[in-house]
Amino acid sequence: MRSSIAPEPRRRTQAERRAATRTALLDATIDCVVEEGYSRTTTRRIAERAGVTPGALQHHFATKAELVGEAVRHARANFIHEMLAQGPPSEPSIQLRTEQLLDRMWEEFYTGSLFQAVLELLVAARTDAELRESLAGAHDLFRWIEIGGPILYPELAGRPGLAELIATGQATMRGLALLTFGNDVDRDQAWPATRAHILALSAQFVDEGERAP
Repeated sequence: MRSSIAPEPRRRTQAERRAATRTALLDATIDCVVEEGYSRTTTRRIAERAGVTPGALQHHFATKAELVGEAVRHARANFIHEMLAQGPPSEPSIQLRTEQLLDRMWEEFYTGSLFQAVLELLVAARTDAELRESLAGAHDLFRWIEIGGPILYPELAGRPGLAELIATGQATMRGLALLTFGNDVDRDQAWPATRAHILALSAQFVDEGERAP
């Protein structure tokens, strides 16, 4: 007869508890910045949202600027990991694959909370030297382009101009997201034309590569 007594859950180690607290603080920071803005975000409010004491927050992060910079790095790393963990889309056609990737980037990053937080913080950092130093490199997507390009487009790996093409596409999407931020421009209506422009650049790049001797 099988016992009906459920096994006791494994107790987390101290390192696991520390990691969980740190992750909760980083996630809460992004949420607070998006919802309340950087100037109104306080470490006490972040601690409350994360469900920890202000003392626990101070144990992990000495200043608000340090916490915010690390939160952006954490969120960016998670996003890149999720994008690359899926591997290249199953579609063998480069053009159709690019369509899938563009839509994924637009929907999951440029219309999401991480982009809103980064934008809010970049504006605040213009006049806040401590925040500007804390954010150094935190929002730079060059590493994602350098690593992600060959993974998502293995047949194009090593072809001159691939990184520049991806960077151009990212800059174009970033520009559209900025244009629609905080005003009445409908992102869903503006996206198709921008998407078509990036896809045309991609098709031209692939075609030129195929015709090269």
